[in-house]
Amino acid sequence: MSFLPNQKTIIDNLGFSDLNEMQKEMIKASKKAKHIKLVAPTGSGKTVAFLLSGLHRIEDTQCVQLLILAPTRELVLQIENVIKQMKLGLKVNVCYGGHPFKIERRNLSHAPEILIGTPGRIMDHIERQTFDASTISQIIFDEFDKSLEFGFTNEMRYIYSRCTNIEYKYLVSATKSIDVPRFLAFNDPLEIEYKAEKKKDLKLKQIIVPRDEKPEGLMHLIYTFDKDQNAIVFSNHRDACNRIADHFNENGIPFSLFHGGLDQDERELELAKFRNGSAQVLIATDIAARGIDIPDLDFVIHYQIPLKEDVFLHRNGRTARMKASGTSVLVLTDHDYLPKYLDSEPELMVLKKDNKIHLPSFATLHLNKGKKDKVNKFDIVGYFLSLNCMEKIDLGLIEVKDYESFVGVNRDKLEQILNEVQNKKIKKKKVRITTIN
Repeated sequence: MSFLPNQKTIIDNLGFSDLNEMQKEMIKASKKAKHIKLVAPTGSGKTVAFLLSGLHRIEDTQCVQLLILAPTRELVLQIENVIKQMKLGLKVNVCYGGHPFKIERRNLSHAPEILIGTPGRIMDHIERQTFDASTISQIIFDEFDKSLEFGFTNEMRYIYSRCTNIEYKYLVSATKSIDVPRFLAFNDPLEIEYKAEKKKDLKLKQIIVPRDEKPEGLMHLIYTFDKDQNAIVFSNHRDACNRIADHFNENGIPFSLFHGGLDQDERELELAKFRNGSAQVLIATDIAARGIDIPDLDFVIHYQIPLKEDVFLHRNGRTARMKASGTSVLVLTDHDYLPKYLDSEPELMVLKKDNKIHLPSFATLHLNKGKKDKVNKFDIVGYFLSLNCMEKIDLGLIEVKDYESFVGVNRDKLEQILNEVQNKKIKKKKVRITTIN
């Protein structure tokens, strides 16, 4: 529509020089098909593809027209962030478990054109009639395979039954093997498939350690990192993640932890630490392989090897994306076998028995003020740059939540910063600042 920026402007706003082939094919398909199934790997640009495919149908009318369902809170927030980068001038709201319902209800009192949410929370809103679902003409199921795997079938069935005027349906997935539930009436869809290719710039390596020294081997691998290199350490189970975290704690290695056993506030804090670089290592289960907004990585480390090749590829999809190259490392004991899906022996890494950790350049500060306190990024930038010890290069990533904010600052100036902020206010409001990592 004319009230939206044109596609070239949107691409420029995203910082792209052009769209990739998958995105172009998806946009072209959306103009001739009402039902589309998009299968593409992590890191291929699926979010931009399905957003650009639905925007041209949004009208200049204040009602919910496009509903996007995603299985995790992190994916909901990531989609919202992409839309913000597009600078569309549309109202967008997000709804997910762990977010205060009263805030969401207040936001929905002036209907957004685009609504993004997890199935359970969207169902809750429809049941309480906080918005009119009959105005929705487009529905996108992002990471649909994960929504089925997480048991959201009943919630999606309910939502779909209340959205009575849907014309356009997109199923987006990283895996092809999906049994589409009958209630979706997903008839004769146009299918677009892009396979996860082995990355040309991805180096595959392995370390082999004695059976009872796997945590130590991982630790010595981390010791080889340069000061600001980063990695995700993947395990198959959250218990293994917790054991690694305990071991890192005992040895003074900064890390973030991410798995389904953490509550929403904990997960947001852990991701904030990793995104702003105050933790070089994110210890995670496979929920971090897809659908969360994290920086491009130097290393993907398989502490436990996945049984399925597609999981292995999704994990590796986190590195060698925008960066020129990346490294995937398998941590094996002398009793382990390489998975059958590998067609060649990874290069063996020989680790030096170093025990020195290089602390990251940045630390994370927590502020007890956020959007609902009328505090934004510009306020926080001005607050910190008004300190005598601070320059622009000393300020890192800033994330403003509803009632709190996370700020990356130069670790070398941490003590000076904490001394200077005593009794200093933001917008005449007292603020409590604490060090997170």
